[in-house]
Formats: sequence, C-alpha cells, structure tokens
Amino acid sequence: MVAIVSSDGVNDSSRPWLIAADVHQGNPGDILAIAVSGGWVNAANLSRVYRPWLAERVGNLDPGARESLDTALRAALDL
Repeated sequence: MVAIVSSDGVNDSSRPWLIAADVHQGNPGDILAIAVSGGWVNAANLSRVYRPWLAERVGNLDPGARESLDTALRAALDL
C-alpha cells in the first residue's frame, strides 16, 4: 500500500509516473514518520510508482494526517 504524494496537477495529468510513499504497519521511529489509518508513512522515503501498477484506491487520508504529511514532506524536502 502507498500514499500518493505527488501534486494534484501531476495526479490529474496523463503522466505515467506518480510520487508515492510506502505505508508500513509498524512505526519506523523516524521524526518524519506520520501515523495514518492503516499504518505509518515516512516522508523521507519517497519513490516513483507507475500508474498502471496501482490496482485500486483504498481510501483517503483524513485532513489531520494530510496536514501532518504535508508538513513532514516540506521538512524532508526543505520546501
């Protein structure tokens, strides 16, 4: 399972690659790890995923988790 973290512009485009972060079951113990429904997302571990690899949408992050992940991504990427 992954959390798609690429921008809406990228997600809504026909680009074949998206940016994602893996969702893990256990707390990785990293300051950039965010608790989400179903596990933990570490903003420091990003990867590209090929759109056809994605089988189905499992759900959406709640607003609090999205804000925390956004903050962690800005910190990880110095934005």
